[in-house]
Amino acid sequence: MESGRVGVYLACRIFPVLRTWCYKNSSCLSSAFISTSKKNKETAFVSESLIKEKTAEDFANVKSELEKNWVSYGWSFESKEEDRSSYRSACFMGITVCIVGGGFVLFYIPDFRNKQWSVREAFLQLHRREKLGLPLVDKNLIDPSKIELPSDEELGDSEIII
Repeated sequence: MESGRVGVYLACRIFPVLRTWCYKNSSCLSSAFISTSKKNKETAFVSESLIKEKTAEDFANVKSELEKNWVSYGWSFESKEEDRSSYRSACFMGITVCIVGGGFVLFYIPDFRNKQWSVREAFLQLHRREKLGLPLVDKNLIDPSKIELPSDEELGDSEIII
């Protein structure tokens, strides 16, 4: 058998979803697998003395067996009830209070970066300048005497775009 078919066959045996694809496209299962090992007719036998019949008494103490072998969540190693209640309380506090309550607080927090204030202030300044008849943006916003421009020698041949 060629290696491609062996890989497809093994994939079809390992992944059951691919079996339907293999049966529809039977090219991957078309070759026969012949076993050359010696046939052994021996079978395993279990004597009846090893098989124990289950009685009602065996099922009566199942709950006590489960309580004896409980696995702690790490809150209390002595009491199962205290461990479970502490675990459930911690999960409730962690999920409900912290995530839901924290999200609520973050959503309704006041404007701590003053984003809305700056926008409101800009609109108030525009309205004030319109009422006074001033241009909306003053060309001399910064006093020209405070600006130091480079000299013609410093600029050289660089292009000036206005």
